[in-house]
Amino acid sequence: MKTGILINRKSGVPLHQQLTLALREAILNGSLAPGERLLSSREWQTHLGLSRNTVVDALGRLHAEGYLVTERGVGTFVAQHVHRRRSEGVKEARESVVPSRRAALDLSAQHLATNSHESTPFRPGIPALDRFPSVQFKRCFNAADWTARTLNYADPQGYGPLREEIASRLRQTRGVACSPDDLFLTNGAQAAFSLIVRVVLNPGDVAVVEDPGYPSVRATLLAHGARVRCAPVDRSGISLEGLARGRARLVYVTPSHQYPSGAVLSLERRFALIEWARERNGWIVEDDYDSEFNYTGRPQPALHGLADGRRILYVGTFSKVLSPALRVAYVVVPAALHGAFRAAQIVTSVAPDTIVQAALARFMNAGHLSRHITHMRKIYDERRRFVSAELRAAIPALQIDDSSAGLHFVARMPDGMSDRVLSTRAAQSGLNVPPLSGYYHGKTSASGLVIGFAATAIPEARSAIARLASLA
Repeated sequence: MKTGILINRKSGVPLHQQLTLALREAILNGSLAPGERLLSSREWQTHLGLSRNTVVDALGRLHAEGYLVTERGVGTFVAQHVHRRRSEGVKEARESVVPSRRAALDLSAQHLATNSHESTPFRPGIPALDRFPSVQFKRCFNAADWTARTLNYADPQGYGPLREEIASRLRQTRGVACSPDDLFLTNGAQAAFSLIVRVVLNPGDVAVVEDPGYPSVRATLLAHGARVRCAPVDRSGISLEGLARGRARLVYVTPSHQYPSGAVLSLERRFALIEWARERNGWIVEDDYDSEFNYTGRPQPALHGLADGRRILYVGTFSKVLSPALRVAYVVVPAALHGAFRAAQIVTSVAPDTIVQAALARFMNAGHLSRHITHMRKIYDERRRFVSAELRAAIPALQIDDSSAGLHFVARMPDGMSDRVLSTRAAQSGLNVPPLSGYYHGKTSASGLVIGFAATAIPEARSAIARLASLA
C-alpha cells in the first residue's frame, strides 16, 4: 500500500482533517483500490505518530461518507463502489468533492440562485437597508477604542461588552436566562450553525430539519457528514410524529416564525420537543432569526426560556434587525459545552471583527438598537399590510398566509399554477420571489411565492406588484 500520506504539523489545518483529506485523495486517485484493506487505527497511529483519537475521527468521517466499510473482527476496507477518477480537468475536480459535501454545495447554489445579492423587490430575509441608522452607528464606530483591547487577537467567544449587552437584551425580551459567558459570537448565522454541528454531532449522526425549511442549514449538516431527516411542517409548526421512534441527535427549528411558511410552533409542541430532548439527550437548535418583529402583540416565549436552557442551543443574529453586512450572530451555549465551543472557535476562527463588535456594543448600550427596532416594527407592519392587501387585489388567485410576524409571508398559489415558472418570470422582470416548492427537501404539491416585504418601500412595492400581476 503506497499512499504517500504526509502530515504537516506546522499547518493550520487540524491533523484529523489532514489525514481525512489524504486518505480520501488516495482512494480517489487509486493508490488505495476498492476492496483494499487499510491499516488498523493503531497501525496508523504508530506509522504517522498521531493520537488514536485523531486517527479514529478521520476513519469515522470517511466511513460516514461511504468511502470505507468495516467487517467486524476482520478489518476496514475501501468500499467496492468507489471508483478512480475517470478523467482530468473539470470532471476530476468535481469527483474529488465528497458526496455529502457535493450535495451541500448543490443545495447552497440552488438557494443562492433564487436569493441573489442584488437588492431586488420582495427579496426575503433582508431588512430595510435604506432605514439603517447610519448616523448613530458611524458615531459608535468612530468612537472605537484603538487600544490592545480591540487591536489584539480577539477573544474566541467574542467581544466581552457586546456579549454583556446581548445577554441583557435576551433576558429582558426573550426570557433567555443566560450570562455573557454563555454567549459565543460568530461571523454570521451560518457560521453559528457550522460551529454547533462541529461540536455536538459526529459523522453519521441523524439530524432532523423542518420541511419546508432553510436550505443552508441542511447544506451545513450534509457538509459535516450528518444524516438529514425531514419533518413536515403544518400550521402548528414542525410535526413531532416519528421523532420519538428515531435516533435523532439534533433537531433544528424556527419556532417563533417558521422559515419559510411563517407558522408559529404551538405551545403543546414546544413542551413535547423539550421533553424529547430531555429523554433522548438530544439537542434542539432554536433559530430565533426575526422574533423582534411581531405585529399583534408579545411573541411566543423562546424555547430556551421554557426549558431553562437545558439541551437548547439558541441562535440569534443582527442580520435581520440591522444589516447582514455586519456579520454578527451568536449562540447561547449551556455551561457544560463552554470548553468544547471555545476550542472549536479557536480552531475555526469564525469570530466576527472586533472593531465592529465594539461599535455594536456602544450602539446597544446607548439605546439605539431598541429605538431602531421599535421604529422599524411600525414601518414593517405598514409595508406588510400594504403588500398583502395589494397582492390580494391584483392577483385574486393568491392566498396570503400572513402570520403577522417576521419580514416575509407566503402567497400560496392554486392547483395548476407553477410557482417555479412564475418565480422565473418574475426574476427576469427584476423581482425576487422564490418559489415555495424550492424550500421542500422532498416531493411536494405545495405551490406559492415567498414574499419579503420589509426591504421594499411602498412606492416601489406598488409598481412591483403590478409587474408581478402582469406575469401571473
